[in-house]
Amino acid sequence: MSIDELSEPKDATGARYTPDWASLRRHHVPDWFRDAKLGIWAHWGPQSAARRGDWYARHLYGPYAGTENFERDRTARQTAHHRAHYGHPSRFGHKDLCHTWRAERFDPDALMDRFRRAGARYFVSLAAHCDNFDLWDSTRQPWNAVNVGPGTDVVARWEAAARAAGLHFGVSMHAGSWTWRWLDAAFGQDSDGPYDGHLTAADGHGTWWEGLDPRALYGPPRRPGDTPTTAFVEDFYARLTEVTERYGAELVYLDDSRLPFDDGSVCEAAPADRARGLAFLAAYYNRTPEGAVSIKTVADADRGAVLLDVERHQLGGLDPHPWQYDTSIGDWFHSDGETYKSAQEIVHLLVDTVSKNGCLLLNVPQLPDGTLDDEVSHVLDSLGAWLRTCGEAIYGTRPWTVYGEGPTNVSGERSREARLDYTAQDLRFTRAAEPGVVYAFVMSWPDDRKVRIRSLDTTPATVTLLGSPEPVTWRGGPDGLEVRLPDRPPTPYVQVLRLAFS
Repeated sequence: MSIDELSEPKDATGARYTPDWASLRRHHVPDWFRDAKLGIWAHWGPQSAARRGDWYARHLYGPYAGTENFERDRTARQTAHHRAHYGHPSRFGHKDLCHTWRAERFDPDALMDRFRRAGARYFVSLAAHCDNFDLWDSTRQPWNAVNVGPGTDVVARWEAAARAAGLHFGVSMHAGSWTWRWLDAAFGQDSDGPYDGHLTAADGHGTWWEGLDPRALYGPPRRPGDTPTTAFVEDFYARLTEVTERYGAELVYLDDSRLPFDDGSVCEAAPADRARGLAFLAAYYNRTPEGAVSIKTVADADRGAVLLDVERHQLGGLDPHPWQYDTSIGDWFHSDGETYKSAQEIVHLLVDTVSKNGCLLLNVPQLPDGTLDDEVSHVLDSLGAWLRTCGEAIYGTRPWTVYGEGPTNVSGERSREARLDYTAQDLRFTRAAEPGVVYAFVMSWPDDRKVRIRSLDTTPATVTLLGSPEPVTWRGGPDGLEVRLPDRPPTPYVQVLRLAFS
């Protein structure tokens, strides 16, 4: 069975979806997503105010019961920073950080124009991170960007800018199961006293947060390992439904290994509360049949019902189903002094992902005021310049017979992302929508200016080096195709050969 056959809908009857996997498997990943290849993600919110990276809203309280081994070093760094700059979390906790985030220079139209020029075909706005703060004018969560902090509906403004720029629009939702597991830290205490999760609405009298209840932000008091309450699960799905419906989200990124609170979720609910995810999927696809909902672990049988998202990991081979690889130029939230990926590294990641039937969702770390620093801007501009030259080999393409050649690839079926040192023998391939055109990506410029493609059993009629004013020469043989390149590469990064077969 071909890749295209696997990706087509299993049922064309148009019947409405019901909340069960058998029905939901009739859905398929939409063609707009398969064609888009590159999305930009604004994983931006109140935690950026600390300028110390991801998971700050949890780690400002640490260490505490439930701290896991993988987060201990980061917890220690962020806790020390918080005590030094903000004080003890009984006096200044996550809720107060939300108040300091002002986004005073946020200009979504200008940013979206830059993202469009960088080559993005879809855009994803953070709706609520694990910190449980809603970035839209939420009717259910009073701790939101209209009531606290910026005083504006961030998601609405992102959506309007994305639509005006001609980009597909999506939202990412990280609250819910992660929040329950994450913000239990606010209910800890140390020798200096209990943290601010213990505060109630009555404690807000005479403070900046008078009229707001900290419990609405932190959730009910709990200990690590407690089972989420029914009310908490229902509130999450009500908010998820509101933000996806109000803003017409075409992509819904769910930050969970399975549907939130379901079997296999990062935080499983009681058995009676685990079916809410299926109900959401059915309602969403009935409303948005050309939408896609992503999760992190997907059985092969469910690859039409949900989109596989691979976070900061790379697949080792060509996947017969469409998938999404998400990563960031730097940390998920801006962190002073961090090291960013280079434009070359991002081009390599994009090419490798597309050759394996994926799309790249790239987070762009924003400063707390809503702007981008010069280095991030340079990376975006460089990526856009490469795509203006080589984009025909990316957009709207499909995988070829093999994803690539050469000695360099990730180890195993799925590996943590790493910068790979590609050689001149490393190639990646895509095929155009028009018949008879294959693109070969030369991942590193060969010193002898010769490219050898061993996967071909037919000699192309024409070979063109995209972006080069100089012609190339080629000859076929029993060992494949040899192409002689000009003296200088036409782009600073990956070079692309267009192979046209008669």
